[in-house]
Amino acid sequence: MVDKKRKSKQKDSGRTAEVAEQLEHAFLAGLGALANTQKVGSKAFDKLMKQGESFRKDASDKTESLIDDVQDAIRGMADDAQTKATGLLDQMRETPQMNKLQSVFDSRVDSALGRLGVASKHDLDKLNAKLDRLLKSVEKPKAASKKAPAKKAPAKKATAKKATAKPPAGDRKKAAKKKASKKKPSS
Repeated sequence: MVDKKRKSKQKDSGRTAEVAEQLEHAFLAGLGALANTQKVGSKAFDKLMKQGESFRKDASDKTESLIDDVQDAIRGMADDAQTKATGLLDQMRETPQMNKLQSVFDSRVDSALGRLGVASKHDLDKLNAKLDRLLKSVEKPKAASKKAPAKKAPAKKATAKKATAKPPAGDRKKAAKKKASKKKPSS
């Protein structure tokens, strides 16, 4: 029995040694594969990087080309649309319906501005004409007084007009302060 046990132990130890040896071979094969992969892997990685750069360059070139084509197409469509719109506007301007629509619009705007109290162009033209006449009438006495300085009567009228004219708002306040200080008795 002892013999059987020894023989079985020897068989077990032989098998264990055989398994250990196989494991060692597998381990060494794994290390070799890892070393090989590192060598080949760095080369493969560099190759993949170059392919990626090439792909990106090609893709960006194609994208830029597509963008240029789309922009050209959009410009062409915009030009066509503008030409058509201009043609339609020209046709509409020539029709009596457009003139009628424009006159209705103008009358409504004039009416709204009148309700708001905004002066019309006609009102402003009349006001400008009156202002021109007033300025001319004021300039005539000045021109006459420069030509004939010997006449004292027109000069007095001019000074009288100046005295009766109201001073600007800032000057009125100063004048009121002066009058108030003159009226106060000084002690």
